[in-house]
Amino acid sequence: MVRAERKYVDLMRQTTSGFWANWDPEDPITVGSYGRFDLDTTRFTVLGNIYDPEFQVLLDAVDGRFTMSDHPPELDPVEQDKIFTSTGARKQPFDPGVDAKKENFNKASFKMNFKFHPGKRSAVLVVHKPRLYHVPLNKVLDVLYRIPELKGLYIVPSVYKCRAWSIYLSSKLDEIVSVALLPSKVGFDLEWWSNSDSDFLRQGTDEDSFVSPLFAAKQKLPLIRRYMRDMPTPDPEPGDKFWIDGYPGWEPLDEDGYDDPIWDGDYEPAVARVWRRTMCKSTTRW
Repeated sequence: MVRAERKYVDLMRQTTSGFWANWDPEDPITVGSYGRFDLDTTRFTVLGNIYDPEFQVLLDAVDGRFTMSDHPPELDPVEQDKIFTSTGARKQPFDPGVDAKKENFNKASFKMNFKFHPGKRSAVLVVHKPRLYHVPLNKVLDVLYRIPELKGLYIVPSVYKCRAWSIYLSSKLDEIVSVALLPSKVGFDLEWWSNSDSDFLRQGTDEDSFVSPLFAAKQKLPLIRRYMRDMPTPDPEPGDKFWIDGYPGWEPLDEDGYDDPIWDGDYEPAVARVWRRTMCKSTTRW
């Protein structure tokens, strides 16, 4: 299929609750990054980071008392394994079939089957030992809101790092895919096993947990309108609620990765088109 990365990101967006999926977790996105989404590939293009020394100059212009180095990112405790499945994919008990004789699955850190319905593209993401890495809550984003250079950009306030990850984008066939995370035959690392050799099966491990399969990306909430022409625009109240998920502006793809004709401009409802263009006018090509 074409544009597999964009299809995967859209499918995962249905189930990841405010987080964006990263098709290449080994190319990590760091906390504090800001930039734009590429509307064709859906990749996040990083333009800078709020923890860069150069960014402090912009911060000093709006609040000379706030220093980013005093508010470093925080790392939460390890969470239980996370499993995300889009519509058309269903979890099942692990059963590798005849291949069970070749591997010692009793020592697996993770093992599960996934059944995919025919005729529909579906996706699965497994995150082993995830940890949320984020900017301090209710301390940073309210100050950053006042920086004009961030208008129209997305900021990454949190990412999920993990010990291991597995991605699968289905082939539209009636299939069952088995995955297991096993001790490595060499050294003390982990390695993935699967009964699938699909080009759209992507897996990896990282002893240092630097990889990032999920990240949040927030945009500024539009400012409150002034009551009178000469009144200054009011600052937002303290807190993180003045940053929203937003929507980058690309249109859905069909099951084979091509532009879905139902989203052609002639068919898109006018209200939906106005909302989409308003929310992402600074990051799209209208």
